[in-house]
Amino acid sequence: MFNEQITLALENLGFLLFLLAIIIALIDWPIQRIRGQASAYEVFYRWTALLPLGFTALYAFAMHAFFPIYTASIIGWQNSPFQFEVAAANLGFGMIGVLSFRASYGFRLATVIGNTFWLWGDAVGHLYQILMSRDLTVGNAGTWFWMDIIIPLVLIICITRLKTQPSFG
Repeated sequence: MFNEQITLALENLGFLLFLLAIIIALIDWPIQRIRGQASAYEVFYRWTALLPLGFTALYAFAMHAFFPIYTASIIGWQNSPFQFEVAAANLGFGMIGVLSFRASYGFRLATVIGNTFWLWGDAVGHLYQILMSRDLTVGNAGTWFWMDIIIPLVLIICITRLKTQPSFG
């Protein structure tokens, strides 16, 4: 039972980190507001960029690079050397997400643009596989698919609201 719970958590890590980001932001926002340091958009941007964007991509890097057979199976793929390229992309985008936590507006804007193209492109690929191959595996049609859509959307909302607001350090 415990192993099944760990497997379920790891197979839905992006979603769990999104929920954690919301919880932390809801705690952090009033603290930052009392200090007069940040808007809700700033706080939600930071925690969304760090956890469900940055940490999830770093996790995806590790899974694609070091556990490619398992990772391919939960996505409904065959193992392929291409997975290392996917791992490398996840590493780069994950690091950008982590660094974006305390970055300038311009860096954050680039983070949002790059990750939006990456993740929405992934979502299109997942949708294609769902419709054409009936691939309903957890890594293709589960929370990964929805996080590929929702996380960029949240970041877009936050970054557009931050354009005139300074970030806090």
